[in-house]
Order: sequence, then C-alpha cells, then structure tokens
Amino acid sequence: MTDMVRPNAKVLFRVPRDDGTAEVETLWATELGNDEYKIDNSPFYAYSVSWQDIVYAPFDPIEERPTFQRVVRKSGNRTVRVIFEPAVEAGNSSDQCFRDLSR
Repeated sequence: MTDMVRPNAKVLFRVPRDDGTAEVETLWATELGNDEYKIDNSPFYAYSVSWQDIVYAPFDPIEERPTFQRVVRKSGNRTVRVIFEPAVEAGNSSDQCFRDLSR
C-alpha cells in the first residue's frame, strides 16, 4: 500500500466585493514547503485559481493561516461556475438546462 499525500492545510483567499468588503474562502491544500501549496479542491468565490494549482501563501499571523498571494504554477485545470437564473425548480428552464448538463 502506498502513502497518499492528503491535504494538510487551509489556504485563505480574500475575494473583494463591489461594496469594498471581501468574501473569505479557505481551500484545502497540500503544503509543499517554501510557503507553496497545491490546491486540493475547487474554489467557489476565488477566481484565477483552480484545483491542483500551486500557490504562494505565506503564513499570516493576523489571519492565523497561510494566505494566498499569487499563483506559482497553473495546473491546466479550469474552474467553471454555472449560476442558474431563475433558481433550479422542478420543471423550469433552469432545471432542464441542469439535466442537459448532467448527461
């Protein structure tokens, strides 16, 4: 049996909002050393980063965790977000679109 490398850190991302505040998102990551982390899940709010990207995120004593500064190396993966308007409800146009995407 081989040892699997498991996520061992949460990297903090601050995503600015139009009103001047910021959305905070943390993503699981594997620590690689030298303040570099491999992202181990897909972001919901953070843009310009995707699953398996390598990021530079030094520890921030105020945030008490590694905090994203920049992408070091892109993985080649992409994050696609789909927002349904109107919200998905049985039988509506968004529901049909969702079903088509699920095939």
